Amino acid sequence: MRTIGIVGPAVLSAAFIMAFNSVCLAQKAKIPVNDQNVEASINKAVQFLLSKQKADGSWDAFLLRDVNPPWDFKDGPTAMSIYTLVASGIPVKDPKITRALDWLTKPENQSKYTYCMAFRCLAWYTVNKQLDNKYRKNFEADVEAFIKATPEGSYHYISDPSKPTKIGDNSNSQYGIYAVWTGARAGMEIPREYWDKCLKRWISKQHPNGGWDYQDQIKGSMTVAGIASLFICIDWLYADKFVKCQGGTDLAAIKKGLEWMDANFQDTVKWLNPYYLYGVERVGLASGYKYFGEYDWYKAGASLILNEQHADGSWGREAERIISDTCYSLLFLIRGRLPVLINRLEYDGDWNNRPRALANFCRWSEKAFETEANWQIITLKSDVNEWHDAPVLAITGSKEPKFSAEDIEKLRAFVYQGGTLLSITECGGAPFGAGIRNLYKKLFPKYELALCGKDHLLNTIIYKIPPAIRIHEISNGIRPLAIHVDNDLPLSWQQYQVATGKVNFEAAANAVMYVTDKQFKYRGSKAWPAEPKTAPAKSVKVARLRFAGNYDPEPLAMQRLARLMAMLYDLKVDCIPAGQATPVVTASQPSGPPTGITPAELTADVKLAVMAGTGGFKLSAEEKDSLKKWIAVGGILLLDAAGSKTFFESARNLADELFGADALLPLPVSSQVYQIKDMTIEKVKYRRVTRARVGGIKEPRLLAVLKVDRPMVLVSQEDITGGLVGYASATCDGYEPESAFDVMRNVVLYAASAPPLPADTPAASAPVGK
Repeated sequence: MRTIGIVGPAVLSAAFIMAFNSVCLAQKAKIPVNDQNVEASINKAVQFLLSKQKADGSWDAFLLRDVNPPWDFKDGPTAMSIYTLVASGIPVKDPKITRALDWLTKPENQSKYTYCMAFRCLAWYTVNKQLDNKYRKNFEADVEAFIKATPEGSYHYISDPSKPTKIGDNSNSQYGIYAVWTGARAGMEIPREYWDKCLKRWISKQHPNGGWDYQDQIKGSMTVAGIASLFICIDWLYADKFVKCQGGTDLAAIKKGLEWMDANFQDTVKWLNPYYLYGVERVGLASGYKYFGEYDWYKAGASLILNEQHADGSWGREAERIISDTCYSLLFLIRGRLPVLINRLEYDGDWNNRPRALANFCRWSEKAFETEANWQIITLKSDVNEWHDAPVLAITGSKEPKFSAEDIEKLRAFVYQGGTLLSITECGGAPFGAGIRNLYKKLFPKYELALCGKDHLLNTIIYKIPPAIRIHEISNGIRPLAIHVDNDLPLSWQQYQVATGKVNFEAAANAVMYVTDKQFKYRGSKAWPAEPKTAPAKSVKVARLRFAGNYDPEPLAMQRLARLMAMLYDLKVDCIPAGQATPVVTASQPSGPPTGITPAELTADVKLAVMAGTGGFKLSAEEKDSLKKWIAVGGILLLDAAGSKTFFESARNLADELFGADALLPLPVSSQVYQIKDMTIEKVKYRRVTRARVGGIKEPRLLAVLKVDRPMVLVSQEDITGGLVGYASATCDGYEPESAFDVMRNVVLYAASAPPLPADTPAASAPVGK
């Protein structure tokens, strides 16, 4: 059974029409849902909409022919197109948008039809954010008309403040309240009694099974309309309800509505109905839930949309509905994949004390990060691979959190796959603070939770955070694994105290920036690569070396590399030791089993050995002798400093000790390591920290001990290992993930087929391996 947080809506559904055209899909989708296909679909649809704009700036009117004479929704398609195109990224000052706005502002072009007025509000709201409220008066006039047009929270086809009516239906009523919501979001004062009467209206119209109807028939489109409208009401009525951590965050009507969606969603997405899917998108974003039942609502809807797009970029079968169906479909694709800033963990405990908190934080953060983003709820029942929509996983509560051994392994896997945990104590709950610290000791026994000083980046990266906000961090030396705050930041988010509680928003913004470096990915674009289903044709043995020190800061970096190499290059990177999904921690092995081998265990069939770590190290004479013998029979040693200055100095010293002073030199760009056919590396991308250190350098910066032109030892001062995990970071000193993979790919491929060492290389004094 769901636990429903009371949250605010993202973007709500809009429609000119109730009737819709449903199109049956083939049983198996031909076009898969991925970033490339979604982007191509969006671009085609945008070009279609632009091509249909008339010379005067408008789009063709929609005629509602269910009445006689037909009602002329003359301004609806134009308002909807303005909003959709701006949401797609077309600048507000683009001449096509300017002409459309000029047309829409003329009184003779403005109707009093509910759908049209609602889309006008949406257009005003959207463009005003970029035009310094240029159309504020138009916006206020339409919002005020909606407030005055309803005495009981219902709306019909016409919203005329001079003729308020109690007659209404669920379809029109959702657009009326949605329009007023845009005004509230823009800072207009909306009477509390307006939200109260709308809340009562929507609750009274719900059926016992949780659905809502249109003309006495329960429909998915009307059920999402009801759920979204309730979210709006609760957002403005109960923002301050959850000051104390007492649970009880469920609103029965919303809970029942979402349970209806869980039970019926599968049946409602067998056919393409853009009007309905846009409603699905708004409820998905409003509730924070990724799934309805067992279905990822965005993937399900996007699959329908991608596979029903016409060659010209449009959707729909009837000429008059093509503009509206195209806008609905486009908005689903665009808004449904907005970046997810933070996932929230649903666990067995008081995880949802502040149900509105993250929605409000994301609303505030739009200015801080100059992008619109969302939040999402993740359950421990789902696969860890589904958690990567956001790089940050928030765990909040006031009571001691309870996690099973399986839960702990999932949390550890998420972090080792590049994620970061953000835990926050609510209501001064000492049991939660103590419990989360115990959890971290189990998750990361090698690392300590340390208080961040006043000059730490977590306290300075965007905003200067005062010492009263006590931020703690667990780091692996490359990036944060976990961030913890005992101050009740979500209390200010829940109440949207952007003035008196400003620092609580800023502290969280710093944490997000610290983790992501403001490099946000579209929802669904980030995933841990799956294990290959078929064995690659070729293979190469690569060893991870164990030594005294932090030798394995990213335990799953090589796993991700191996899976990508198998998928992209049909090459099996046979890691030694093979490792596990995540290192299993036991009482006898509190740090998990060894994830590397010693130099003495290297064998001649191992082509590449990787020593990666943070902090200084010093090998014993026996370890150095083993390495030298192995290198002499053809092995290549890669020393990755993972951005650590002390490791880099130790690596330089090791190269000097093995091959003499000044043997380590920059590897020229002409080296075969960089010049592999079809995989040439001449320029790379560095992370922000590194760019500040190396300036405008764009070439890779590997150092090498060469025998003639053949590398024996490679050293990277810039991090490769952290980049192989695939996440952005504001703290990592090294290559961006794509370049880290390219460099490591070439090193592996070169090692797999490296020529023998020149004959004058000193022979090993003893056999290598068994």
